[in-house]
Amino acid sequence: MKTLIIYSSKTGTTKKCAALLAANIGADSCDMVAIDEAVPDITGYECVVIGSYVRMGVIDKKISAFLSKNKEALFGMKFGLFICCSLADKVSEAITKNFSEEFMDHAAIIDCFGGELPKDKIKGMDKLIVNSIVKIAKTDPNFKIFEKIIPESITNFANVLKEI
Repeated sequence: MKTLIIYSSKTGTTKKCAALLAANIGADSCDMVAIDEAVPDITGYECVVIGSYVRMGVIDKKISAFLSKNKEALFGMKFGLFICCSLADKVSEAITKNFSEEFMDHAAIIDCFGGELPKDKIKGMDKLIVNSIVKIAKTDPNFKIFEKIIPESITNFANVLKEI
């Protein structure tokens, strides 16, 4: 199955997840494109996967624009959507906020691959916010965060795509 994985990555986590997904699908049949580096062309692919980080509850604006522009083409093929989100309690909200009901109905799978909080790659106000989030998570057992990628989610995602 010839697959295109389109992603946007701010700190490298989404790129890492895209590479792990490609390895699970079969890297020799996958192409990966960073939306910041090229305008992806989905023609000629049997399957397209689109992934983005979530920041302040919102996916990357270039990914949003790509989804809007390519909606009809995507609905005519097999596709999946994934996010990388460190706020475990906000995953469902992030998915429903960023992907219309139409996209949710047509996608083969939509999932979260967890997240990382690489403090060395985060700067300025974002670093202050991340430090606050980590501090809250350490003191409030009801506040759940993902500090790691979830390999099982990536494997499951790849298996669902392969089975369709």
